[in-house]
Amino acid sequence: MSERLGAVASSARARVVDRWFGVGVALFVIVLNIVAFAPSLVDPSRRAAPLPVTPLVLVHAVVSVGWLLLFLAQTTLVATSQVATHRRVGVFGAGLSAAVVGLGVLVVMAQARRGFDLSGDIARLPLPTGVDGLSATVALLLFPVQFGMFVGAALWYRYRPRTHKRLMLFAALAGITPTPVAHLIGHWVGPQPWADALFPLSEIFFVSLIALHERATEGRIHPMTLWLGALVVALERVVILGVQRTMAWQAFAQWLVQ
Repeated sequence: MSERLGAVASSARARVVDRWFGVGVALFVIVLNIVAFAPSLVDPSRRAAPLPVTPLVLVHAVVSVGWLLLFLAQTTLVATSQVATHRRVGVFGAGLSAAVVGLGVLVVMAQARRGFDLSGDIARLPLPTGVDGLSATVALLLFPVQFGMFVGAALWYRYRPRTHKRLMLFAALAGITPTPVAHLIGHWVGPQPWADALFPLSEIFFVSLIALHERATEGRIHPMTLWLGALVVALERVVILGVQRTMAWQAFAQWLVQ
């Protein structure tokens, strides 16, 4: 009898953790962005361009903050069992996500044409051997595209709650975090030769959060999580270490900024 009661209590705790995990992820990503972008705003002496930022960057920042706050609200609605409201608000979230992708692409293209990022953080990162600055900047398009893929897939599977939740977690942890992580590494680590290794390590860490959560609450790691995690790390490594060095990519980067 006591074993059965213990199992019931453990299952109840797992359900509570499962419901509030998304809220924790949302708060974590918000704090990560604050910590990443605050240094160049609080102390602009190391910026590559003075404040205020350009209108495009300002709009991008406002929309991105709006998405993060909406993600926090949506995860809170699910955690408090207000699923119907969550679905109604999700219609607005789809449009906001599309704006995040579009503005993200425009910001990367503007940075490529300008030749430097406004904060000066990313410019301090070491370039991979055989890769010029333009090719490396255009490669940042991977992240808004990756975010859009995860959100789009999550909307497609919106009537399959577990799959929808998993994809939205990947959108937040694998689609949103690369940019603030790049700013953090650039600001605090700089041109150290080992800085590049921190990117795949950070991605593995973020994906592991989802995997460990599933293991703790469901007793197993879903195969989809393993495949998506491997895809995220592989895409970043293929683009960073392989594609950027090709003549075709360099020609594409030149064509994009013309």
